Amino acid sequence: MKLGKTLKLATMASVAVLTLAACSDTTISSPGASETPVSPPPPPPPPPAASTIDLVPTAGCPTGTAEATLAAVAADGFSDVSVCVLGSDASGGTAITADIEIPANTTIAIQGPVFIGEDNKDDAGTPVTLTINEGVRFFGASTSGTATATDDYLVVTRGSQINAVGTETSPIRFTARAALNDEETGSSLIEAGTNAQWGGLVINGFAPINACEDGTASGGTAGCEKSGEGSSGLFGGAIADDNSGTLQYVIVEYAGSRLTNNDELNGIAFQGVGSATTVDHIQVHNNLDDGIEWFGGTVSAKYVAITGAGDDSLDWTDGWTGKLQFAAVRSTIPTSDDPRGIEADNLSSPNDKTPFSSPSVSNFTLVGTDGNQQGILLRRGTQGNIVNGVVTGYATGIDVDDTQTFTGYTNGDLVIESLFLDTDENFATDSDGVPTFPASANVRTGGNSLTDGFFPGTAELAVPASTALSGDAFFEATTFIGAFAPTETLASNWANFTLTGSLFDEVDATCPTGTTTDGELDGKTLCVISGSSAITSDLRLTNGDQLIYELDGSVFVGADLGPDPAAPLGSGVSATLTIDPGVTVVGAGNDDYLVVTRGSKILSNGTAENPVVFTAKTVVDGTATLDQDTKGLWGGIVINGRAPINACDDGSATGGTVGCQKTGEGSSGLFGGASADDDSGQLFYTRVQYAGVALTNTDELNGIAFQGVGSQTEVDYVQVYNNLDDCFEWFGGTVSATHLVGLGCGDDTFDWTDGWTGSLQYAIAYTGVASATGGITGSHNGIEADSSSNALATPISSPNVSNFTVISGGDGDALTGALLRRNMQGVIANGIILGWPDAGIDVDGTDTQANFNNGDLIIQSLFLADNGEPVETGDADDITFTAVNDVETGLANSMTDFTFRTGRPGVVPGANENSVDVYDVTGVGKLEATTFIGAVEDADDDWYLGWTIDQEGDLTSAN
Repeated sequence: MKLGKTLKLATMASVAVLTLAACSDTTISSPGASETPVSPPPPPPPPPAASTIDLVPTAGCPTGTAEATLAAVAADGFSDVSVCVLGSDASGGTAITADIEIPANTTIAIQGPVFIGEDNKDDAGTPVTLTINEGVRFFGASTSGTATATDDYLVVTRGSQINAVGTETSPIRFTARAALNDEETGSSLIEAGTNAQWGGLVINGFAPINACEDGTASGGTAGCEKSGEGSSGLFGGAIADDNSGTLQYVIVEYAGSRLTNNDELNGIAFQGVGSATTVDHIQVHNNLDDGIEWFGGTVSAKYVAITGAGDDSLDWTDGWTGKLQFAAVRSTIPTSDDPRGIEADNLSSPNDKTPFSSPSVSNFTLVGTDGNQQGILLRRGTQGNIVNGVVTGYATGIDVDDTQTFTGYTNGDLVIESLFLDTDENFATDSDGVPTFPASANVRTGGNSLTDGFFPGTAELAVPASTALSGDAFFEATTFIGAFAPTETLASNWANFTLTGSLFDEVDATCPTGTTTDGELDGKTLCVISGSSAITSDLRLTNGDQLIYELDGSVFVGADLGPDPAAPLGSGVSATLTIDPGVTVVGAGNDDYLVVTRGSKILSNGTAENPVVFTAKTVVDGTATLDQDTKGLWGGIVINGRAPINACDDGSATGGTVGCQKTGEGSSGLFGGASADDDSGQLFYTRVQYAGVALTNTDELNGIAFQGVGSQTEVDYVQVYNNLDDCFEWFGGTVSATHLVGLGCGDDTFDWTDGWTGSLQYAIAYTGVASATGGITGSHNGIEADSSSNALATPISSPNVSNFTVISGGDGDALTGALLRRNMQGVIANGIILGWPDAGIDVDGTDTQANFNNGDLIIQSLFLADNGEPVETGDADDITFTAVNDVETGLANSMTDFTFRTGRPGVVPGANENSVDVYDVTGVGKLEATTFIGAVEDADDDWYLGWTIDQEGDLTSAN
């Protein structure tokens, strides 16, 4: 292999300066280029050598290029190619010493090392400009096949420029001969992991660097320069605003070379490139080494996609001080010993060399796979701003190494803010330690809710965007983290210019593995999830616009791993059910329901615009007899976790331990344990409609049953509609929830027991009404709160509940707005309770009464109106509110605006409700302090609209 020899000879001292004449006219036209398939079918036999690909334009080759025929290489499946060639086979490479312009949609072969201009330090060289118009396709000539493929590369020297301006629909591509062969002949030489088919693109500039070959030179001065990798010539200087041209809508594919551990060709190397250079809408795909590496300089970039890098996707060193916004990384084929999403250095030695690497990087999404190491590695003294990023799929989320780097973080020269990490180890626990991130830095962890791999969901949008760069005009102001806005979709996003299937998967609308196709429903392909056996491998439900999913029987996600994660059951299996935005899941009858077992997860990733919907099949197909109070057409959702409970099947067990387990309702399996921070996944923007089964008076399926679910589970923006039994019920556990809507359920809207200790905030309830197609119980309440009938059972139910609005649906059998009993403790505050025939609130039982009197049960800041009694009286366990409790019982309700049920009060508080002093819940569980009572602040607060349905089953509107 002559790769190493050729590159080492390609010094500027030995470059052959050639004057290339234009080729003559020809009648052969170019058939044009099509997009390179990323995952092609099995390759056919190589085409015969006589199958010549003719790519010479009718008008002849552009000035500065020469017509040539590249001979077929049978061993590699290459056909003959007649094409315009830039460069030659001259020893040491070719220097271009006159301006060249490549017309639109022309194909050009790069032969050997091609230098655009001669290094123009001290005006000693010849600077030139290479102008490339839209749709141009360059490829490495590979005249001897892949054995010498990486000898072909392009270098823009100091003082020269490349002006490559493509468009979204006609980007400029630098690709491989194999890819060209595939596009022109239909061969299948390119595979998913193909790389190192040619050299790459190198740009040298006069901007400051800190790595000086002359040990006496000062960093950032004209005397500080360095020889580029791959014998690409000198770079560096003192001209911060140096201009090496423009790269817009440019793709570099299948390139890269690793000559030694320290001498490599990247997809694009920006070597001392200055700030006047324009770089945006760039993709590097399947490069052997790094996708892009910045070696010092000041150049900035926007809209960058790196896919399939063999080593680091984004890499900087030598004092880079530029900027980067909107970067998407998908690392699918890591091949080096230490591949990373971002590898950020100042200088290997000394770490404090100036100018420091101090870039500002915002709005990035790094998606890794097995084989990758850190998502972000900050080391060797790098400084800068690393903000508004999402990292998922890497072994480690973020790793800060070396004393000088920590010094920069401590003194504010390195800012890390607004990150969302979902990796195996979110913070590296090596000998360097982990930076202390204050809460204000908003460096958060959890299960990602990305749609189509990159678009932010509820988890990402919950992270406040950093404003650290708000004063920098380069950066577009955003209210989101990650590379893409929440309004972007597969059909419309800034990365639409990238190679098809490289950043976003090409998803055929076929039922995913783990489901079976069974005709159509509602004009979509019906994918059936069988309950005949548990889901034992991860399953993702996608393409809600074309596919609809059915639960056939009781479908268990995973097999129960038991109460103790340190000693999982040998028969257990962990699985994750992921549901993309806009997906609908149906059940045909009461035997059809979903159970998430202990140790498994559900990731229901709806959005406000495209919620996830669980509903009845007979509603979707139109066979159900419906009215606005129809209930109980299928089973519901049960989530089992390992968090503490107080109801133990084993009477000798102690509550809150791994020995305390309970069998769930509806034969849903065991739940409970001792892991307060257990994680069963997430429910975001999810609706559960027409569910519920009353098997017996004490064995029922609720809309959603949280059975021993832990605090790391996330529940936000969830509605249960017309469930036959309770809308939501918590059986012990520590999970918290926000933004819940319970509407039209046949029993209690919010029910808890068995030692629940989570938090609930921003909750709306309109309870059910009996109808011919949906009955209600004779004792339904807005809130039914229990701990245990055994006063000694621990942990005691002590949830923290604030900002709720509980309105009776108007049925005469409704009882109480909030029934607190059976030793219940906790905080019930900032609520509005309206229209209950029996009472607004009832504290029942001497144990519960004692808890209220001694302060273990706090009831504060309530507005009670239109109830049979404001507070239940006539029992031996009555309580008395004083002025300190701020419980208003003497004013009429003044609620207005939107109502979920016609004829019932609205959800927006008026003057009377606003007269109640607000109870400060700062520091109480997971509650946040507010300035209002009830679930809704005012008419501008519309969190409950746009993703919910009203009592008539119609989608609400936020407009």
